[in-house]
Amino acid sequence: MKALVKRFDWILHPITAFVTAQICWALLVFTWIWWYFDREKAISSILAKLPVPPELQAGQWIILLQGGILLALILLGLLMIFISQRKQVRLNRLHESFLSNITHELKTPIASIRLTTETLLLRKLTEEAQRKFLERTLSESVRLQNLVDSILVAARLESKSYSQPKEQIDLVALVENTVESFRDRNGNERDISFQKNYTTKKHEFLLEGDPIQVQMLFDNLLSNAHKYTNPGGNISITSQLTPKYFSVDINDDGVGIEKEALSKIFDKFYRAEGTSRIRVQGSGLGLFIARSVAQAHGGNLSVTSEGPEKGAQFHVSFEGKTAARRG
Repeated sequence: MKALVKRFDWILHPITAFVTAQICWALLVFTWIWWYFDREKAISSILAKLPVPPELQAGQWIILLQGGILLALILLGLLMIFISQRKQVRLNRLHESFLSNITHELKTPIASIRLTTETLLLRKLTEEAQRKFLERTLSESVRLQNLVDSILVAARLESKSYSQPKEQIDLVALVENTVESFRDRNGNERDISFQKNYTTKKHEFLLEGDPIQVQMLFDNLLSNAHKYTNPGGNISITSQLTPKYFSVDINDDGVGIEKEALSKIFDKFYRAEGTSRIRVQGSGLGLFIARSVAQAHGGNLSVTSEGPEKGAQFHVSFEGKTAARRG
């Protein structure tokens, strides 16, 4: 119920009330004019009743026309204000959601690091227990670093003054290494299996750009698929190579995406409704960064889904040069 009320809170905004009042006033004026002219049946009989010299009667029509144009411009301006206000309300809501999510995302690893550190300091533990606590601390530190990196990368991608590094990237090797690294970190979690289908083992695909950002792109896509895949589910990674193009498809059989959300899924701070219900945390930056990085490197990222509980398919492609793998 709260979500429904929040969705329509723009109706109670003062600008909305002002625009609604102006539209009602304009409709009332037009209704009165229409009724007046319709009652008189003929324009000539109306002009004859007006206490205006005949030579000025034509001027009245010009004034009426100008008034109508002015009224139309006022209504157009009010409509633009109304649309702008709705966009601003939506943006504010996204920012509030982002701040709430990012605060939680920051607090969780910090609290975990503090707890494990205090435990190590205050309690006498076996060597095995100490190792487990240190591994947990390291894991939470990496999680915290990844979150900070995401915020910084998002800011850089939107900065006009940011100059992107230019390095030769073997995209085939980068994707394979990123998938292996992600599977090693998360493969045993919730019993999710990873299926790989590479058709590019004997070749390399050269792309010019920032290898750290491109790795983050694929890591974010894998992380997104992993978060929204149910326990015991499957994630498949398929790569295809042509002389000029390299593409990767990441498919999952998870919770899926509603059709209304497909056009917004890559928006900054956007998180689909229902993510809180299934307790999936996130900053709303992962897919925004993924598409921004793809576009910055001349690539394209798209998503398809048949609906809720039918999984999602992310397709990313790049244009570059194919060469035989050395060694």
